[in-house]
Amino acid sequence: MNHFHELLSDKSKFCHQIECLITSIDQINNDPIVKERLEKLKHSIESCVENCGRVYIFGSRMYGIAKDDSDVDLYFDTGDCFSGKISDDYTRQLQLIDLFVKAANKEFIGLEIMTETRIPIVRFTHDSTNFNCDLQFRSGLAVLNSDLIKLYLSMDERVRWVVIAVKHWAVSFQLLCDDFSTYSLIWLVLYVMMQYKIVPPIIDLWRMHQKHAPIYTEGWDTRICFNYDQLKPKKSSKSSLSKLELLRYVFEFYSESNSIRLQKYVLCTVLGEILPKKTFYSTFISKVNAMGNYQCQIEKFEKCETLINTNFGSFNRIELQNPLKLCNNVIPWLSDTNMNLFIDLCTKSANSM
Repeated sequence: MNHFHELLSDKSKFCHQIECLITSIDQINNDPIVKERLEKLKHSIESCVENCGRVYIFGSRMYGIAKDDSDVDLYFDTGDCFSGKISDDYTRQLQLIDLFVKAANKEFIGLEIMTETRIPIVRFTHDSTNFNCDLQFRSGLAVLNSDLIKLYLSMDERVRWVVIAVKHWAVSFQLLCDDFSTYSLIWLVLYVMMQYKIVPPIIDLWRMHQKHAPIYTEGWDTRICFNYDQLKPKKSSKSSLSKLELLRYVFEFYSESNSIRLQKYVLCTVLGEILPKKTFYSTFISKVNAMGNYQCQIEKFEKCETLINTNFGSFNRIELQNPLKLCNNVIPWLSDTNMNLFIDLCTKSANSM
């Protein structure tokens, strides 16, 4: 408990740490030299395969919470693949990785193909920019997911503060790894923010986009990741909860006393509600159909019943619905040891506050 007491008990000291961290992060993300290095990195990757596609940055470098030593997540669209043409073709993705590795010059150090991951990636260090990188070829869905997170973090300054604070907490306790990504952690936080009306659930964004034409990525309608300008007047929260209160509520939400209950439900990002796992497939369809204007997603969702029941069928772990690819669980890593550790750390942290 000493580590928890040291990290969280002195609230003013902890807040000062986070404010300093945010200042440092903002300096890095707004630094023209860093931006120039990122552009150089993208150009170097694109140059490996002449006249072939475009590189996109996603992850923490896109939504503005990267530190100086943060990795760079990249997606290489080798030509008309952003929408997901090869998203289900694992073999083709590996072929493209092999082609890249063979074409890579001496700028790319320590090239390592990772096939144990859900999406195959190639990991390397880019010598001239000194960035550690993960490069994938699946689809642009990760880019759009990052766009969506960027939008949510911009809705209320408290949200970004809490996300950065929780990430700092997770790093302090060595929680983050390949199986527990910053992306997963952010959505765990955003779901709690939905409970306290700090940010809206996904369905509210859909209502604002219902007049726009569908934009499909991996077969899912991702139109909510576009036309952000129309959301600006409608996104402020009336809640007066402080940043520290919200941080404590995140820890309390996933603490032992509440997590036992949560394991019986799916944390539904679309509705901002918990839905029973036993009837998640049918309950989600009926609830969303009653609201209307979500037909494109429901049609795709209905075709994934077996996958949905598999991804959300465990009653001994917390499961949170992907906000765009609705059949997926954002946090499949939260099982057994990983889940118990996460819950234990949340419980102790909540008690320390």
